[in-house]
Amino acid sequence: MKIQELKNKKIAILWYWREGQSNLRFLISQGITDITILDKSSVTLADNYNVQIITWDNYLSDLNDYDIILKSPGVSPFQPELLPYRDKFISSTQIFFSNYSWKVIGITGTKGKSTCSTLLYQLLQKLDFKVQLVWNIWTPVLDEIDLLASYDYIVYELSSYMLQDFCPHLFIWYLNNIYPCHLDWHYDSLTIYKEAKINILRNSNIKIIHGDLSQESDITHIKESKVFFDTKWSYTYDENNFYIDAKVVSSWSVALNGEHNRKNISWVIAILDNIGISQERLSNALQSELTSFKWLPHRIEDIWTFECIRFINDAIATTPQSTIAAIKTFDWELQTLFIWGQDSGFEFSDLRYLILNSSIQNIIAFPDTSELIFPEIEVRDYEIAFEVEIEGRTLQFIKTRSMKKWVDFAFKTTLPGRSALLSCGAPSFSLWKSYTHKADEFIQAVKSY
Repeated sequence: MKIQELKNKKIAILWYWREGQSNLRFLISQGITDITILDKSSVTLADNYNVQIITWDNYLSDLNDYDIILKSPGVSPFQPELLPYRDKFISSTQIFFSNYSWKVIGITGTKGKSTCSTLLYQLLQKLDFKVQLVWNIWTPVLDEIDLLASYDYIVYELSSYMLQDFCPHLFIWYLNNIYPCHLDWHYDSLTIYKEAKINILRNSNIKIIHGDLSQESDITHIKESKVFFDTKWSYTYDENNFYIDAKVVSSWSVALNGEHNRKNISWVIAILDNIGISQERLSNALQSELTSFKWLPHRIEDIWTFECIRFINDAIATTPQSTIAAIKTFDWELQTLFIWGQDSGFEFSDLRYLILNSSIQNIIAFPDTSELIFPEIEVRDYEIAFEVEIEGRTLQFIKTRSMKKWVDFAFKTTLPGRSALLSCGAPSFSLWKSYTHKADEFIQAVKSY
């Protein structure tokens, strides 16, 4: 929606958290004054803004009174009380795309989008482009980008929340992967979740889609412009090399471990190749960046080695597929796994198979999904250590709500020279406010042991 269309409208800001505060600052900066904040809890304004505030039980009682409802991404439009007003909803993401005129590279996927976005951003900087990164968390886009500023490229990481009901027209879109995730937000529908992700492709000049998605029936019909599993170019890799159409563009050690990251890197190369970077410049930039590129916070993060036991924080892994990727990264070294969280309707059969065919011997289970992956568990009480024989393997378990007890158990059962991995494969909300809250508690418990 163009800024001019927002003027003289009666606007509600739904939820006054970080995004809502950013939205209010933006509207005020544009001279818009007919604003009401709606929130289910109390609101304190940082500045003396002349706006109305409706909170607690009545905050959703008069939604029909507003011309526009500026919604934070975390608010699902499928909530029964919000569903009748869906046509009134807009987001800061929509405002940005409607009013920004220069080239944007959009990246989405269930997992790996933060790694791809950050790596692409740093490589574009290395190639001397004026570029800005916008993550789907941290600083909201209307705080991060001046709509009148000119960049060579904006790299924008987008979640399914941002893409629901929205098909922006942009330069390059990259779709990394789709796994069942956030289904509670998307009306408990995998189809609705997929459609939100696929919205990133529909109106884009160049579409780059991870090869793993080449058989997705919802994607293969999108043929109106480039789709990179359907063109002459091939972006591949082996243990030591990355290729464009069978030509080596890089050959060296890469700081990012794991098969999933080699896939991510190969498709970042695809994006750069389509921008028109020569292979020589691209190879030089890759060699400089990939040898030192670090994990993102809370993604396979080596936090501490104590008594020769290595502790790894992968708190951002909130789907089974993310945890599978983390386990494969460490192979035989991994002995102890901290897993599970809030039941989000995931399918765990692949994760179960990998655990039973790995070097993992000790498992710490937090509420409340452990029996979904191992129905053989008959112990229902928490704070108890026990053994279970499963398909010919004996695994040590502890079910606990205490991070300290998990760390105690890990130190007692993990041998020197082996590793303990926090990678839950499910959301954190059964015990923590967020994955960062969980990570902070984990790191503190390990370092204070």
